[in-house]
Formats: sequence, structure tokens, C-alpha cells
Amino acid sequence: MKNILKLFILSSILSLTSCEDFLDKTPLDEITEESYYTTASDLQASVNGWYNDLPGWSATSVGYNILPDMYSDLGTSLEPSNRLSGLSYSVPTSSSTSVWSWDEVRETNWLLDHLDQVDEDQDETLVNQYTGEAYFFRAYYYFELLKNYGDLPIFSEYFDNTDDEYVYAARDPRNEVADFIISDLNTAISLLQSFPDISGHPRISREAGYLLKARVALYEGTWEKYHYGTDFGVDGSDGETFLEIAADAAEDLIDSGVFSLYSDYKTLFNQTGYSGNSEVILWRDYNSVELSINNVLQQSWPNRCGYSKFAIDSYLCTDGDPISVSSLYQGNQDLSTIETNRDPRLAATIMVPGDVQEIDSEDTVVYWEYPDFTATNTGLTGYESEKYRDPQYNSDYSDFTEDTSRIIMRYGEALLIYAEAKAELGTITQADLDKSINLLRARVDMPNMTIGGITTDPDWPNYGYTLSNILYEIRRERTVELMAEGFRADDLYRWRAHSLFDGDQPRGAYLEDGIVNTTLSASDAVLDSDGFILPFSSTGNYNFDESKAYLLPIPSDELILNPNLTQNPGW
Repeated sequence: MKNILKLFILSSILSLTSCEDFLDKTPLDEITEESYYTTASDLQASVNGWYNDLPGWSATSVGYNILPDMYSDLGTSLEPSNRLSGLSYSVPTSSSTSVWSWDEVRETNWLLDHLDQVDEDQDETLVNQYTGEAYFFRAYYYFELLKNYGDLPIFSEYFDNTDDEYVYAARDPRNEVADFIISDLNTAISLLQSFPDISGHPRISREAGYLLKARVALYEGTWEKYHYGTDFGVDGSDGETFLEIAADAAEDLIDSGVFSLYSDYKTLFNQTGYSGNSEVILWRDYNSVELSINNVLQQSWPNRCGYSKFAIDSYLCTDGDPISVSSLYQGNQDLSTIETNRDPRLAATIMVPGDVQEIDSEDTVVYWEYPDFTATNTGLTGYESEKYRDPQYNSDYSDFTEDTSRIIMRYGEALLIYAEAKAELGTITQADLDKSINLLRARVDMPNMTIGGITTDPDWPNYGYTLSNILYEIRRERTVELMAEGFRADDLYRWRAHSLFDGDQPRGAYLEDGIVNTTLSASDAVLDSDGFILPFSSTGNYNFDESKAYLLPIPSDELILNPNLTQNPGW
């Protein structure tokens, strides 16, 4: 759908036809009107199409919406993720819209190469804004490719299939690609308006540029640190330079004072529109009634997915101690008490008996009693999602709303990046914690994190290596704060954390006593030796191949077309 929308927008500009293979596409300079890209509105129309490539919710035609992170160790859906689980490893024969695709980079380069056509009398602020957005999106597309493939050819300008220098380009080292991405974001930041000055949201702002820069630099910095000395590392680089960039970019956003944390963590995620929200930097809106742009997020809870036991166990008790040592912990065999004395973000994330499930058209409240394990929701764990749920009946749809917005960037992530980068560098101070992690904790009335005062958890996650207590705890904070927001798989890859899940499988809730009146009986489920649900027992344990699965393979046809390309390790 997103590509259809993009092409619809671009069709007003270009008489564009496309083929499957990148090298076979008709050169854009043969089909674009020479008079275009002369006004600020031309630039705006061009960049608008790329917004459809940002993360969003599935449309109502799909029937259900898998929540973010449900293909990781934090949650499950109909089946495990192939890349993490190791169920299926194969080299694709050809590129596609989702594999080794350069269409979007090519489109941004086309626009950037035609900026000299803009009339001199155009509003410079607007021209700069849309130019900055183009640089932002080129960086965004390159970052997605970097995460999937590592080393990449750097295409800094538009070219057609007659330019052998680019057509047969070799891959540049991943750290140089990351430098290129950060350079684009520096350019974008210098051109973009600050969020309060932009007319018409949601649009890319200077602050969004800072956050993406911090996100990219943290990813590359930790990737290089934890993959150092492996086939996926960068010779001679341990990521320190990128970690410094990540901390500085996050601090630039923090010190700007433009954003602050929204007061209520629970209601942050189920809103329609975020224009007045103090925390949300970038989002996608939906409007089913007026624009027929809708989503199915609210229509089919539990959306065929559920959280894992590991995810639930990650939340601290209200004394700031982990469940393994806290005297406040009430156990995990009863859903009705599993949230008792726990970090309030847990109650904002999962459903337990007595939670409001629906407020109907007569304002009658329907309360949640037990998980739904019907046939269409196979794979659930018993831990249904409260996050993103809006129980209010909506008369416009005779059902729940189809207009819930999707957060793409929020200020809380910047606070987490700042703390993690500082901790990875070994320079974190109490003042750093107080301007980052402790703001997140204060929002939900959790105790402050103090250097030297972190309780050692005998059940620290096994990442395959030992961390300092401060890093363990910052990773835990990131896990619970960003639960089901789409960061987890990337975190596992950049941390080289295959030991955390390889050889194991996700577990669900305790079935026999803790799930009362459930639609699933113990005789219908496979349980582990402690009585917890094994939703993928028939599939078997994860079998992640760390020798190759950290990166995707380049399609075999591309290697034949361009002999200067090399395949990723292990493939």
C-alpha cells in the first residue's frame, strides 16, 4: 500500500514506469518534466510520498495488526521471526521492494540533483525545509539498508544505467556508510525548521534530525563494539567515535528544550493526533471518515500476538529491585496479582482481570476477564496488550476507532540513547542519569537509578558476555520503556545478543492457576516443566546462526550483474 500511495503522489510529477530490477529501470531524466522542481510546493509534493515509508499501522483490509516487537524475544505472533528463529535461511535469487532495494535512495538523489531548478524568488525557509527533508529521508533509507546488509555502495548522486562507475560500484565499509548517513543528517539539521516553527504537522523537524542522528550513531557504535573481532566488525574500530556522536546528538535534542516527557505513560500510545503532545516528535495520522486512511489496530484485539514471559519478568518492583530479590514480588502464577508492586509501566502494557476492555455506546463498561485463545489467535501467550488499546466505543465506526496515530519518534528514546551511549563510553555520571533515565522513572513514580546503588540481579539476561551493573540496568530500562515500539530486534543485532534467545523459545503465562476461565485448557497447550505456555513447541527452539544471520544475504542475481559486489559473511 505504501508504494501505491507513493507512486500516486509521484504520478502528478512523473510519468513513471518501473521494472523489477534496479539496473533495468527507465532513466528518470527521460520521463520527468524539465519544468518541475521550480517551486517550494513542487519540492513539498515530491517529499510527501516518502512519508508513507515511515512505520505505520496495517489497514483495515488486513484484518489484524501485529504489534511491534512481536517477532522477538519480547513477544510472539502467529509464528516466530525467520531471521531470529533460524527456521529458514536462504539466499534470494533477485532483489525486490523488500530485499536489496535502492528505489528510494534513487528517488531522493533525483530530487537532490534537481535543486538547482528552484526559482530564486521562492521562500528560502520552505525550500530549505523540504531540501532538509530529502536529506533526512536519504539518511533514513540508507540506515535501513545498513541495518540489513552492513557494507553498502555509497550513491551520493543520481545516475542511470549507463554510468558504469555507479552501476558496478563495490560496497563501501559500513563505518564509511554510517559517516555518510550522519553527514546527510548534519546537512538536514542545518536546513530543517525547529518543530514549533513548522506549519502543518506531522513533518520532519530539526529535532527529528537530532534523534535519527543519535539513533544511527548508537546503532553503529554498539554494533562495532560488540561485533569487534568477528566477521561483522570493522577493522580497527571499536565504535567509540560513533558513541560520542550519539551522546552529543541526544544531548543537543535534550538541551534544545523543545520537547519534554508526556505526563501519562499509559495514554501516550492510544491517541488520535499528537500535535499538542509534549513528547512526540514524529508520528503518522489516520483519518478513516474523511480520507479513507484507516488502521485495524483497535478492531481485532489481541491482534494475534502476545508478550513473552521474559518481557514481563523484565519489570522491576516498586522498590527498584528486580523480581529475583525483591520482597514485594507477588509471583507470576496469577494474572490478577502479577502487576502488584511492579513498575507501573507493566500495568500500562498488559491486560489483567478487571482491566477495562470496552466502553460501549451506552457507556457500559466491559471488563477483561481472561486471554482469548481462539483459533484465529493461535500463538498467543496469555499476556495480551494493554499498550495502544483504546477501549472507548466510537460512533463514527460503530466499533472502536480506526484513527489511532502511530508514534515514530518520541523524546523518551533520546533520553535512553544519551544514557546508553554515556554508559558504553564509561563516562556516565549521576548528573547524566538524572537528566535521562531518572526522568523516565519519575514519570511513573519509580525510584531513581543511582550509580553504585544498583542491585545485582542474579538473573541478569545472558547476552553472552558480562556487563557492568549500570549497563545491565540501562538495557533493562530501554526494554521496558520501549516495549512493543519496534526497537527490540535491532537492539539484539547491535548488541550481538544471540545468546539471549538462541537454543530457547519464548514462553507465555502460567496456565493452570493464573489464567482463570481461559478459552485454552492445560490439555490443549504444551507447557514447560514449570507450567508456562510454550506457544511454539511444535516449531522447536530458536536456531540462530550467528555466523551469518546478523546480516541478510545479497540476492544472487545482483552478484552476477555486478561482479564487484561481495556476499555477506556465511552466505
